[in-house]
Amino acid sequence: MRKYWVVFTTTVKEYFVYRLNFIIWRLRVFLSFAITFFLWLAVFQDRIRFASYEKNYLLSYILYANILANFVLGTRTIDIAAEIIDGSIINRLLKPISFFKFYLCRDLADKLLNLVFVVVEVGLLVILFKTPLVAPKNWLVFFVFISSGTLISFFISLCLSFIGFWSNEVWSPRFLFLTMVFFLSGTYFPLDLLPRIIYYLLLLTPFPYLYYLPTQILLGKVYQIGYWPLIISFFWLWLLGRITVYLWRTGNKNYSFWGR
Repeated sequence: MRKYWVVFTTTVKEYFVYRLNFIIWRLRVFLSFAITFFLWLAVFQDRIRFASYEKNYLLSYILYANILANFVLGTRTIDIAAEIIDGSIINRLLKPISFFKFYLCRDLADKLLNLVFVVVEVGLLVILFKTPLVAPKNWLVFFVFISSGTLISFFISLCLSFIGFWSNEVWSPRFLFLTMVFFLSGTYFPLDLLPRIIYYLLLLTPFPYLYYLPTQILLGKVYQIGYWPLIISFFWLWLLGRITVYLWRTGNKNYSFWGR
């Protein structure tokens, strides 16, 4: 365990070495969710409800969803593709440490650091605009779903990086994935505002389980979630885990790099 703790702390320290890059990144993230927050704030200027949502619930949803998005989507697996392409991943494989556990520790460091900063940023918006927040509920169920969503995101990100075994064009698929996530995971609005048929179809995909459903559970909006969301979430977790391992093994069998 000690070696993984070293990986975790080293990753955190890296951010403070390249402070300007991290500050610019946090500024971009802050501006992105602040624009969404101000948009919904403007919607409620002359009304107290929008569809089935009261003002405090919808604003709470936007803030909580962005906090969870920063945690769930935070990743360092994006580095893997570059290591595959330039051949430096071979040096990583020679070390007596699990590749997957190594990047999981790096991801957790990235996620927790993002979580600390986004909580401060959201706190500033809440204080400055005196936003009435709904108190979080259902912590136990929330923990189960957010853990599943975090691992689903981790496996998808690994799969996207493993494209580097077969192609140098790894940024485009990741950009497409992030674009889909922002719209289909409920970053800008609660998914249940969509037409019912589209909403139910989306629940069959992995996207709502990243942070939309965990956010709704925190808000107490999902009163009787039943077993199906949990079953679907665990199905995607199992399936993506299998796909990740398959791509990793297949990529390693076919991988070669001159000069390493």
